[in-house]
Amino acid sequence: MITLSRLYTHPVKSMRGIRLSHAYADTSGLMFDRNFMVTTPEGKFITARKYPQMLLFTPAMLNNGIYLQAPDGKSATVLYQDFDNNQSPTEVWGNHFHALIAPEAINTWLSGYFDEPVQLRWLSSQLSRRVKKMPDIPLSFADGYPFLLINEASVQELQKRCPASIKLEQFRGNLIITGAQPFEEDTWRTIQIGEVVFTLDRPCSRCILTTVSPEKGIKHPKAEPLATLQTFRTNAEGDVDFGQNVIIQNTGVIRVGDTITVLEKKKASQYIPQKRESDSETENISTQSHLKTVTLGFESFEYEGNNQEVILEQLESKGINLPYSCRAGICGQCKIKLIEGEVTPLKQSAIKDNGYILACSCIPKSAVRLSLK
Repeated sequence: MITLSRLYTHPVKSMRGIRLSHAYADTSGLMFDRNFMVTTPEGKFITARKYPQMLLFTPAMLNNGIYLQAPDGKSATVLYQDFDNNQSPTEVWGNHFHALIAPEAINTWLSGYFDEPVQLRWLSSQLSRRVKKMPDIPLSFADGYPFLLINEASVQELQKRCPASIKLEQFRGNLIITGAQPFEEDTWRTIQIGEVVFTLDRPCSRCILTTVSPEKGIKHPKAEPLATLQTFRTNAEGDVDFGQNVIIQNTGVIRVGDTITVLEKKKASQYIPQKRESDSETENISTQSHLKTVTLGFESFEYEGNNQEVILEQLESKGINLPYSCRAGICGQCKIKLIEGEVTPLKQSAIKDNGYILACSCIPKSAVRLSLK
């Protein structure tokens, strides 16, 4: 028998999740899921892809606001009524909408844990965000879907293949199921949990966030389990899939222990076996080479950089925001032109044709000149 084994809601995008015994499943997701988000002052979303330590913040929902405990044990509370009433432009993955900004005192406190000014934002009780692929569904600050389903047997199968220890929480799922075969969820189109019917719309493409330890708030040095997933869950477009993005057909309360009934099946996506990337010469680079200052030339500007951090993060620290999705050398969105100089790739696939490199997976070896074209 297949059952719902765990439920998680994540009130603040990229912060620690809360395990529930039951929850109201609404059109926009589980109650409170991703209703808050950390942004830049300009409204651009910030996640644990860039700041892994975000996973060490613990939120707790109050009847009139939210309580946040930081990794050092300090805490802050913000009430719904204290958010600015003015709707401010906000962005998630190029999707633009409006949200409310927390009081300055909260934002100042939160900024102390980042290396740039940040703000806490709330979507308010009336969700106004929409995405093109689901224009009729009000969405929270989630990347693109209201629910994510994870199969415990699939996690166990991945663990058998993966040399590093992994935890189910690394995949940030909402609906955790047990009793199915590994990756059986790939073949489901429609399921029923209790009285609520869900549609499994498409597999979830994974990113560097899966490599962050939920206990330590740091990325795995060899990008596990993403590196292992890449060997057997890479689709024709180059995406690495794990779990299923889900939308709801009717609302209602779901409970841990509810039986899951498969109502309709579909053909599973096909995956192309990949060779595992060999260990890079940059492994433990901080102990193998001395920190040196190098010049980063980007377009017509020059900046002071170093020979130990990836180019993407160095440019971001200078206020240059390149497009990215995975931050793991998979999606290819951070591809830039290497005009002059040498780089050390963290993986062989980070060096592309015609002089292009992946900014998220290359470290300057010397002074470099870079361009978007």
